[in-house]
Amino acid sequence: MIIGIDFDNTIADYTGVFYRVGCALGWLPESVGQSKNEVKQYFIDLGNEAKWTELQGIVYGKEITQARPYPDCLDTLKQWRKQGHTLKLISHKTRYPIIGERVNFHVAATGWLEANGFVGKIDAPFEKTDLFFNETKEDKLLRISTLDCELFVDDLESIFNHALFPAQCKKVLFNTRSNDPSLVPVQLWSDIPDKL
Repeated sequence: MIIGIDFDNTIADYTGVFYRVGCALGWLPESVGQSKNEVKQYFIDLGNEAKWTELQGIVYGKEITQARPYPDCLDTLKQWRKQGHTLKLISHKTRYPIIGERVNFHVAATGWLEANGFVGKIDAPFEKTDLFFNETKEDKLLRISTLDCELFVDDLESIFNHALFPAQCKKVLFNTRSNDPSLVPVQLWSDIPDKL
């Protein structure tokens, strides 16, 4: 089976990272909630979405090392590879931030994957040639299709509901709740093998 996997908030867990970095920069009061959505909402409520965009650039760039792999993710992907599945990382990620320091997000994400054992080791689930960082959502969706993914794991319902998402590809919605009966929501990586 060809299995496609998203990167941000699917493999890489940013829980608390936006909050910690925002507080360290003096951009957030400590009273703001620690989730990504709470931090984002804080900037929206202030009418300062540009600062939120800049914070994303910092976190996805030079502070990406603070992200952690979701529990059981690496072991699950290694298991799939040993079982003979073909794994492809397919992410919507611009190359550079819109605002702020010019850090190459593709290089930063690849470095994170190497540092966390997803690439560059004998038993790693991905080869570098299996990494596809796409500049637009549409490019990501077309890549899922051209690579003939039979199953795709993503945290964004909008990817699965997009007109370009291939009809024959099984959908696994990770760590997100949904009322859409066509989606298979899972909260833990260890639960996904049951969906294969």
